[in-house]
Amino acid sequence: MVYNYKLTDKIIMKKISLKTIYKTLLVSCLITTFSCKKTFDKLPQNTVDVKNAYQNVYDANAAVIGIYGKFMTLADRYIVLNELRADLVSPTINADIYLKQLDEHTETTDNPWADPKPWYSLIMNINDAMAHFDDMYKTGRLSVSDYQERYSDIGALRCFLYLELGIQYGDQVRYVTDPLATLDDLKDESKYPKIKFKDLLTKLVDFMGDDKRYMGAYSQNNPITGSTNSSLNVTVDGNATSLFFINKYVLKGDLNLWAGNYNEASQAYKRLIDLSHVGYDNASVQYYERFKVVAQELDLARYSTGGMSISYQSPGGTPNPSQVEASLWDSNTAGWREIFGDPGGSTNISDEWIWVLPFTANFAPVDPFIDLFSNRGGKYLLKPSQRMMDLWDGAKTPDAIETNGYPYDARSRLAVKTLDGQPVIMKFLYYYLTGSALQPVNPLQKTGRWTLSRGGSMNQHFAEAALNDNQQKIGYALYNEGITDIFRPDGDSDSRNAITNLPFPYDMDARSGGPTGFLGEWYRQNGTRTRAKLIPQRFLLNGPKEDLENAIILENARELSFEGYRWGDLVRIAIRRNDPDFLASKVRDKLIAEGNPGAAAAAYTKLMTKTADGDYGFYMPFKL
Repeated sequence: MVYNYKLTDKIIMKKISLKTIYKTLLVSCLITTFSCKKTFDKLPQNTVDVKNAYQNVYDANAAVIGIYGKFMTLADRYIVLNELRADLVSPTINADIYLKQLDEHTETTDNPWADPKPWYSLIMNINDAMAHFDDMYKTGRLSVSDYQERYSDIGALRCFLYLELGIQYGDQVRYVTDPLATLDDLKDESKYPKIKFKDLLTKLVDFMGDDKRYMGAYSQNNPITGSTNSSLNVTVDGNATSLFFINKYVLKGDLNLWAGNYNEASQAYKRLIDLSHVGYDNASVQYYERFKVVAQELDLARYSTGGMSISYQSPGGTPNPSQVEASLWDSNTAGWREIFGDPGGSTNISDEWIWVLPFTANFAPVDPFIDLFSNRGGKYLLKPSQRMMDLWDGAKTPDAIETNGYPYDARSRLAVKTLDGQPVIMKFLYYYLTGSALQPVNPLQKTGRWTLSRGGSMNQHFAEAALNDNQQKIGYALYNEGITDIFRPDGDSDSRNAITNLPFPYDMDARSGGPTGFLGEWYRQNGTRTRAKLIPQRFLLNGPKEDLENAIILENARELSFEGYRWGDLVRIAIRRNDPDFLASKVRDKLIAEGNPGAAAAAYTKLMTKTADGDYGFYMPFKL
């Protein structure tokens, strides 16, 4: 059952080869430490009967590893559906009819991208593993801590998958948590009826809100007690496997944001930020910066290369106050590009990465983003839309102007490059296209990373949640300028009184200075636009709430473009406001900019028209 992780629609029920599991990427991250030795000492030589597959914690680990290995095969589907169906990505001339259908919202049931079965195949694997974990715990084969960590982890991943199904299929989703024999069982609507998206969200929120749910990462190894928890928490080649597993605080926050529980969403985001202090003291930079979105060029002592913000260098290498346009930091270890190109070994990147899965050259699956985006060694199927480029252009979108007067958002120079005369989405390619010429070192070694959650994305969702929880100053400060500037009393010349004086989750202390040189935990936080060096939007601070929310979603497009957030952002706001035009007009404008006015009009009509069941017109056909 759970041990079959081949890309098939049915689960093999009897003898199953372990070869596929242990060739997944994540296995490579467990081989090199002594804490994993017992795992591989106990590996069966060839095959194993399902009834004997769940005997101890190492078998449970193999199930978790296999599940995440199979999850990685959904990476291209996740990005394509959430970006191409929205307004920031367009198909190239190389794209086939199925990608063009997604672009134009004419998906047919035979479109492989629209097929829900790959999502459900993994959900069934998870359901099976969770049932076995229950049995292992009841029979003493898993300790309390081993059980809670593994059950909560893959249960959270299942919630993530169901959220994605709801985003793409709306009220057509079947919600099943029982282990099933085959996907055909799901076709029995008398047992597994359709569920409304809002009711699905309630179930997911309830699962993640259960007091029994373990919210932390897998435990570290204890060589004295012989704890086995560490077998899923090691460091290999500079990559901490703790980043491979879903972050449950971010997921809990996102689910509550979707469900309209804004204070609960803010609590989850804030709790993760607070917990990120663990292991650091107030003498550590991480204490003030982890996940807080900091304009790091302000700290020249640490960030001589500009940190992970839009920054400009002088000939000597340090950030340049004179802002010479040609000196934009543009390398894998300097500036905003570092978020997407860092090899994984720097201290800086730990302040940003939350959930990141690596693709390696030696283990399946290969990085699918190279074929999707690269015109060098890939198939170059998708490109940035003209609409996305316009949102970065200050001449066409007036708030996209830097504080130095440059009439554009410089993130456009780093997220997209012109290679061989073609616009190329680069966020996924900086591990594959290297050097100043951006050429593949080895076209056959398709390595890269899939970043599913980072400080920038959580910060933007935190801003949206706070705004909708009637905390407009907090929402604005997270989006632009920071807690210090927004909560410093009017007329203060320093920041010694910059504190929110609000209860959790909005208790943010950004004080600094005074006779003792005190530094509050939030004193360095600046917000997304400040890190991008864009002009402040202070007029939004006390303006209509909807104007600020529009600005936050627009900033999501610039900061998080191509990363898999856009379709969900548009769907969420359109549903919240009961305003399908919020989504439909953006898709229409993209298609018009592509020179496709007929498809633009048809897509707009479809997206604006509800189905006979009263569902929005946003969703793909659902056929199991």
